[in-house]
Formats: sequence, C-alpha cells, structure tokens
Amino acid sequence: MRRTAAALPDSLSPPDYDRSSSLEDEDEDDDDGDGDGDDEMVLTSFRRELARRGGANDVDVATMEDVGDDEGAGKEDDGFDGYDLRDVIREKWGECFDVEFQRVDSYGFRSVYLNIMPFRLGGRRFRHETEYDYLCHLQAVVEILVRYNQLEYVLAQMDETTMKPRAGTSPLVAVPLRLDLTPEQVEKILG
Repeated sequence: MRRTAAALPDSLSPPDYDRSSSLEDEDEDDDDGDGDGDDEMVLTSFRRELARRGGANDVDVATMEDVGDDEGAGKEDDGFDGYDLRDVIREKWGECFDVEFQRVDSYGFRSVYLNIMPFRLGGRRFRHETEYDYLCHLQAVVEILVRYNQLEYVLAQMDETTMKPRAGTSPLVAVPLRLDLTPEQVEKILG
C-alpha cells in the first residue's frame, strides 16, 4: 500500500526552512532570485555531469526521462525537490549519502533499484565535486521518481528500512529501494 506524502511520519517530513540554505559556505551571488530556467539549468547541468563521467550509473537517466508515463509527467509531488530528498536522507541516517539507480537481474526478472550509497557529502570517495552537483543529482532523481509515480513509494521504504549505508565493509553496504515499475516500464527503461 502506498502512502501519500501527507501520511509520512513527522520524522521524515522535510523541515521548512529557506531553500537557499547550504551545507557548505557558498557565494550568495550564485542565485539571481528570479527562479526562471532553474529546472532547465538543473537538468542541463545533470546531463553534462553524467556525460562527463561517462554514464557512471547502470541505468540511462536520459532514457528514463524520455519514456515516463504521461500521467506522472509534468506534475510536481507537493513541491518535493532535491533539497527535500537531501533532508530526508540526512534526517534518516544523519549524513548526506549519495544515491544511484541500478539494474538488477534476478531469476529471469529485471527490476530497477534506487540505492542509497555509503558515500558521504564531503567524503573522500564522494563522486560529486560540490554540494551543488550533489543537489542537481538529487533533483534529477526526484524528477525521475515523480515521473514514474515512485516518490511516495521510495519515501515509505526509507521510513520502514532499518538498514544503514556502511562503507569500510567488504562488500560495502548500500540500502536498496526497489522501484515498483511495470514490466513494460522496466523494458522501456533498460531496453
């Protein structure tokens, strides 16, 4: 059973505060204040970073954006964005961990997972150079989850899990969050 964002427990509800807040010291001159083109800039930045890294994820994010259901496209889920996802992750595990999509083939079935990786913002092995890069990545993840109507499902799984991402173990421990996609959606995404 899926929960709505309103039904999430207070412990996972993102706090209300200024969206321009940052975990790092940043110049105040970066924001022009008008908000126009921010979505396009974030998506462009994300695609540029993905191309620079040579497709670090197993799942093609551009493909996921292009084949989403029309019913989920264009709708925002109560304004939930990359800042909110960062806050939910930090509230749950006390750190800003990285996230990535991963394909899993098991018993002849294909599925897609969102993994919470044990790499912390500012850590040595963190793949994002700045907090801005990290937030752009989280924004793209939120947009994909909203497009496929998976945001509430993923947030509910975050709330229910007792696992914690851990580095320094062999193998490292990521927290897998399964996306509830139809076989047709999985086939479109993964090809």
